[in-house]
Amino acid sequence: MADDYYINLEKYSLGKFKQELKESELLPSRKILKEQIDEKFKILEYNGIHNLQDLTLTLKTPQKTKEFAKKSNLSPDYLLILRREVNSNTPKPVNLEKFPGIEKDVLKKLNEIKIKNTAHLFKRIKTEEDRKELSAETGVNQNQILELTKLTDLSRVKWIGPVFARIFLDSGIDTVEKLSLAETTSLYKKLVEINNKKGYTKAKFIENDVKLCIDVSKMVPRAIDY
Repeated sequence: MADDYYINLEKYSLGKFKQELKESELLPSRKILKEQIDEKFKILEYNGIHNLQDLTLTLKTPQKTKEFAKKSNLSPDYLLILRREVNSNTPKPVNLEKFPGIEKDVLKKLNEIKIKNTAHLFKRIKTEEDRKELSAETGVNQNQILELTKLTDLSRVKWIGPVFARIFLDSGIDTVEKLSLAETTSLYKKLVEINNKKGYTKAKFIENDVKLCIDVSKMVPRAIDY
């Protein structure tokens, strides 16, 4: 995976992560992360964890997580759930076929040169010249390449899966940079309007979900030139 695909975990402070957890609507299985959060994060800091890179390395494997549980007296169950939450900051690459609205012929042509997901595509679309070369090599229209480029860009943001990447793109907030500069309320209203009109998903999302996406996008590397 290219170094500039994900956020820089070393620059993602433990304090910012704690605040994000406090503001998030967590799944029921992860609500334990909000219990006594200040006390638990003080223990993490006491044990030399200052950012998400430190936390990722400390909890890198289930075995390391168990060892840290003994050292810190934090619950192994709590740390395993915390580990999953930390890992969600580096979401798995999206298979291109998962994006709504992408023609099968485009997917077939990219698949022929072993471009099947956003990580594969990311290496080939960082500049306009890169995209022109990919278009010439595959026969895929440059506009279609650009569309997939923007969907790839957006999908690097935590919480933005393939369907929501499409909704964001349709809103005109179609790059990480634009997302980082967006105003929460107006963007939320636009996303809801688009989804109600086009029926992309039945999943419910709230204004705070959009705010969190905007906040995280500020840390995602500006790795693609438009």
